[in-house]
Amino acid sequence: MKDNFQTLLTIKRLGINGEGIGYYKRKAVFVDGALPNEKVICQFTKEHRNYLEGKTIKIIKRSENRVDAPCPYFGRCGGCQLQHLDYKEQLKMKKDIVIQALERYLPNYENLNINIKDTIGMDNPYNYRNKAQMPVAFDGDKVVTGLYEANSNRLVHINKCIIQDEMVNKVVNTIKQLLIKYHIMVFNRRFKSGILRYISVRYIENTKQCQVVLVLKEKDLQYMSKIAHDLMQEIPEVTSFYVNINPEVRTFEIYGKEYIHITGRKTIEAKIGESKFILSPQSFYQLNTEQTKVLYDVVKNTIAFKKTDKIIDAYCGAGTIGIYLANDVEEVRGVDKTTQAINDAKNNAALNELKNTRFEAGESEKIIPKWIEEGFKPDILIMDPPRTGIDDKLLGVLRKVKTKKVIYISCNPSTLAKDLNELRKVYHIKSIQPVDMFPQTSHIESVVLLVRK
Repeated sequence: MKDNFQTLLTIKRLGINGEGIGYYKRKAVFVDGALPNEKVICQFTKEHRNYLEGKTIKIIKRSENRVDAPCPYFGRCGGCQLQHLDYKEQLKMKKDIVIQALERYLPNYENLNINIKDTIGMDNPYNYRNKAQMPVAFDGDKVVTGLYEANSNRLVHINKCIIQDEMVNKVVNTIKQLLIKYHIMVFNRRFKSGILRYISVRYIENTKQCQVVLVLKEKDLQYMSKIAHDLMQEIPEVTSFYVNINPEVRTFEIYGKEYIHITGRKTIEAKIGESKFILSPQSFYQLNTEQTKVLYDVVKNTIAFKKTDKIIDAYCGAGTIGIYLANDVEEVRGVDKTTQAINDAKNNAALNELKNTRFEAGESEKIIPKWIEEGFKPDILIMDPPRTGIDDKLLGVLRKVKTKKVIYISCNPSTLAKDLNELRKVYHIKSIQPVDMFPQTSHIESVVLLVRK
């Protein structure tokens, strides 16, 4: 195909990454910036064996659902994919993305009579993220932060991210001024010079507590206490300040292994409903505080738990969902392969004065059979796996354990559909409730109810 080849395309639907999908000579074309029902001039950017990639050069026929993106960085920054789509339509499209994945990876999907509900959205689909992890660079004599362009290592300089909590933006910008004040050299990836690599800020609005981590290339702490002091004087919500040391200059991994507590509290507190959680810098916590409660309430309402129910949480992390549900059931057991997460879960259970929880570090496919052999009889299994889906070994265990019900919380429609194709051998797939945890992006969370055959 000729370089810079352009053609007129009709966009049929939205892809899983938020791109428009049209067809050229029976090949799917994934077109950045295009929406369903639009006619666009598309310039092909990459050719693959089974599909093409392209970008929108000109819109010939505009979708009635297209809106002007409110963010000046949209289209360059890789953080958001759907700001140009009306939010109500985003919710419809996300449900459709789930359906597309089921049609593709779940044979005879149309005969399974799965109740796929409308996506639950947010009243305010902006300023919802409680955490930013921003690379830092110099632009002349200014310190800048931002996000990388999609599929690149080019940094887009961002002064204000409109999906971040306003407090997160305020803290990041204040830190940038303090870096200049104390002449902190920013890391230069090309020359491997400078020390400051990333600014990480987590702010929990419902407790008004903020935790800051500055990621350094080396252990140069000369001005860190002064920066922390000035920041806390300027913004009292900052209650915890750390430095992380990451000397690996050839990696894009944000954090190294060593955390150094500089000042303030060692943890901050978060709340989901009446449940409380303590967060260290390493703690996993959902990025959308408001929608996390919505998500967990969907789980609670979907199952209608009984006081006699016994639950296993197979990817429990810091124990948030199990702890949130613990007062509604007889017992909660959680397993996670990360020891730090299990320590957090145990501390969170103690913080909430729970006596009916047990958390254990290890692989789910080994720990769950051990519990069964010990006489534990779970009624309900909850799984919230990573984007890669359920481990094959755990799938084998689930087919043998056969709890009465399973709740599968998924952040990836494709791996969800593939896993459901395995689980259907033992379970009926009853319902799927999409929840929009990340408005303006292509990401979608789904809560699936499965009932034993």
